[in-house]
Amino acid sequence: MIGRRVSYSALALLCALSVFASWEIARQVRAQEPTAAEHNFEYLWQTFDRNYGIFGPKRVDWGALYRVYRPLVTAETTDDELFEIMSRLLGHLNDNHVGLATGTRQYRSGILSELRGEGFAQQEMADFSLELVRSKYLAGELQAEGILRYGWLPDSIGYLRIRGYSQLAQTSQAIDQVMREFERARSIVVDLRATPGGDDRVGKAIADRFADRKRLYMKTYERNGPAHDDFAPPKYFYVEPTGPVQFTKPMVVLTNRWGVSAAENFALAMRTLPHVTLIGDFTSGVFADVYGDQLPNGWRFSVSYKLFVDNTGFCWEGIGVPPDLRIINKPEDIAAGRDRVLEFALDFVGRGESSPKDVSRGLADVRESWVGMLEREVEEGAPAAASFETSLAAARAALSAAPDAYYVDEDELLALAEELAASNRLDDAAAVLGFAAETFPASYRPWRPLAEGYLRTGDEAKAREAYAMMLERNRRSYPWEREAARVADAVLSGLRALVPALEAAPSDEEFAAAIAAFRAEPTSYYFNESEINSLGYRLLAEGQVERAIEVFLINTQEYPESANVWDSLGDGYRAKGDTAQAIASYRKALEVDPSFAASRQNLEELTGRQ
Repeated sequence: MIGRRVSYSALALLCALSVFASWEIARQVRAQEPTAAEHNFEYLWQTFDRNYGIFGPKRVDWGALYRVYRPLVTAETTDDELFEIMSRLLGHLNDNHVGLATGTRQYRSGILSELRGEGFAQQEMADFSLELVRSKYLAGELQAEGILRYGWLPDSIGYLRIRGYSQLAQTSQAIDQVMREFERARSIVVDLRATPGGDDRVGKAIADRFADRKRLYMKTYERNGPAHDDFAPPKYFYVEPTGPVQFTKPMVVLTNRWGVSAAENFALAMRTLPHVTLIGDFTSGVFADVYGDQLPNGWRFSVSYKLFVDNTGFCWEGIGVPPDLRIINKPEDIAAGRDRVLEFALDFVGRGESSPKDVSRGLADVRESWVGMLEREVEEGAPAAASFETSLAAARAALSAAPDAYYVDEDELLALAEELAASNRLDDAAAVLGFAAETFPASYRPWRPLAEGYLRTGDEAKAREAYAMMLERNRRSYPWEREAARVADAVLSGLRALVPALEAAPSDEEFAAAIAAFRAEPTSYYFNESEINSLGYRLLAEGQVERAIEVFLINTQEYPESANVWDSLGDGYRAKGDTAQAIASYRKALEVDPSFAASRQNLEELTGRQ
C-alpha cells in the first residue's frame, strides 16, 4: 500500500460500510415505483453497480454519482434529457469501452470521444498517416499477410503494422512468414498507431515472436460478486518464445492515443521485453473486456466487466500505456509530409542508442499452466483413455505439492473438457469438469457442460441435478448468466435441448428430420445463440458445410439482431464457396452493427477493397 498505513480492522470497517451503502442504495431503488425514465436509469445504474470491473482503480464513488444524478430523472424526463443524464453519468468512468446508443444518438465515454468530437464519427487521425509512411519512408511496397502489413525502411530496418487483432490461426502463420522476411533486419519498427482492438490472443501470438524468454505481462480478473472488488481468480498472460524465428535485437514500438484495447494489451506485452523501446504517445487507456446489454426501452449500452493489470499489478485504465520516450506529431507535421515520430525512431535505432531495460518484474511470477502440465502427463503416458485417471491424479498431486508453480485457468479446463467430449471421452471430460467445479466452487460454468453431457448420454436425472447446482451458483447478472439460467429452467420444466438433438443425428436424413421437427414445433425446444453458433463451427471443422449452414440459418432466424450470427452464416457460405451469399451475409452483419470488425475484414477480403 502506498501512502498512509491503515489497520486491518479499519479496512474491514470501511469495506463493511461500502457494502452496506451499496445494499442500502439497492434497497431504496427496489422500494420505488419508477416511471419509464426512472426504470431505465435504475437498470443502467444497477447493471454497472453489479458488473463494472474498474471502479476501484479509477476511484469512482458510484453510489455518490447515483445520489447526484438519480434526482434529475422524474416522470417528466424526456428521452433526450434521459440520454443526456445517462451520458453525463457514464462520462465519469472515462472508459472508451463504455457507450450508450439509442438508434439515432450515440455516446462514448473516454478520451476517444473527445478526440473524435460530436457523435464520435470516425475521423482521419491528425497525428498519423499510413499513406505518408508508405509513400515517403518505405523502401519498396507495403506487403500484406492477413491482418499484417510489412515492408522495409532504410538501413535494413523492418516495418510491421498490425491492422487489427483477429484471425488467430491465420495470424500465427502470417507472423512467421513476416519474421522469416525480417531475419536479416538490423531492427524492426512495429507501428501500433491508430490500431483497433480485437482478440488479445492474437496480440500475444505476435509478441511471442519477439520474446527472449517467458515473462508475465498481464493479469485479468472478472467481476463476479455484488461488491465492487469481488473478482474471480486471475488469468495469467505470458509472452514467451514461439515460432521458428525469434527477433531479439533492439527494436521500437510506435504508439499514439488512437491505439485501442487489444493494441494496448499488445503494447503491455512488448514493453515487458528488454530489447523493446516504446516511442510516441500514451495509448488510449482502455483495456478490459466489454459486453453489451439493453435497457428496457431498447437502448443499447456496453459495460467493461473485467479488471486488467500489468505485471506490477498496476491498472492503466483511463491512462494508457506510457511510452518510454514521448514524442508526438502535430497535425501540421503530417500536413507538411513529415512523420516526426517515425523519423525519431529511425534515428534512435540507427544510432544504436537502445540499451536493455530492467524488466525483471516480468520474471517474478512465472507459472506453468496446470492444464498444459496435465496434457503433457496424458501425452507421456499410455495413449488409452484409461490412463487419463492416472494422469489427472499425478497432475493434482503436483499442484498440491507446489501450488505457486502453476496457475489453474477455468477457461482452459472447460476447453479441455470440450475437446475430450468431442472425442467421445465423456468420462474423462466429466472428471475434468468435476475438478473445475471443485477448484472454482463459486462458478456455475462447469456445471452446465456436465449437465449437457448427461443429457447426451440419456441420464436425465443427473442432468437435472447438475442444472440445479448450476442455478445455485448463477448470479443471473450478466446476459450469458441469464441465458444459462434460462436454459436450466427450460430443462427443469421439460423442454427439449435442440443442440443435443441435432448432434445425435448421424445421417443426413436424420439431421434433416431433426431440423424439420424443430421447425414444426420450435417452442418445445430450448437453445441459445452461442450454443447454436458453436455447433455450426464444429460442423464446419468436420467438413459438414451444408449442415453448418442449416444451423447458422437457425440463429439468423431466431436472433436476427445479432451481427455475430450473420457473420457466422457468411463464414458458412464462404466455406461452401458461395461468395455471393457470403458477401450478402457479411453486409447484413454490418447493417446490424456497423462496427463489427470481423465482417468488415471478411468483406474486404472477398471484395478486394482495403
